[in-house]
Amino acid sequence: MYAAPREIREAGVIRTDVVPGRQRLILIGVAAIITVLIAVFAVGRGLASDTGGGTSAAAGPTSSPPSGSGAAEVISDFAFSPETITVKVGSAVTWTNHDPFAHSVKSADGTFVSQDLEQGQTFTATFKTAGTFAYICGIHNSMTGTVVVQG
Repeated sequence: MYAAPREIREAGVIRTDVVPGRQRLILIGVAAIITVLIAVFAVGRGLASDTGGGTSAAAGPTSSPPSGSGAAEVISDFAFSPETITVKVGSAVTWTNHDPFAHSVKSADGTFVSQDLEQGQTFTATFKTAGTFAYICGIHNSMTGTVVVQG
């Protein structure tokens, strides 16, 4: 059913509704589809940027698949938990961001650096040599943690 444009009369001026009923619904539908497509693209980019890799270093951790056991670090309430984690040589540590804000993982010596991690994204580093690796959130440098790697 066609709805004719509505006329509005004010102070001797006649204005016509530019978008009548059916056209308004079509525009709302198109806007909704565009919004969904943008959201899907944004989520896809977030997943694509979650490579889980780090920067390789001969003496420190690398981004290769874990050959030993793994350990989990949680990023929540602007803190790394546990703040200090101890693993064996060859183990991987995976950080998972549970905050609704972006965080990153950056070693003090630069041997590993994550991308910015949005909520739910992870970063994994495999530690191939013994040592103590201090790290911070590259976005919020008051967030600190330490990985102790034992031989």
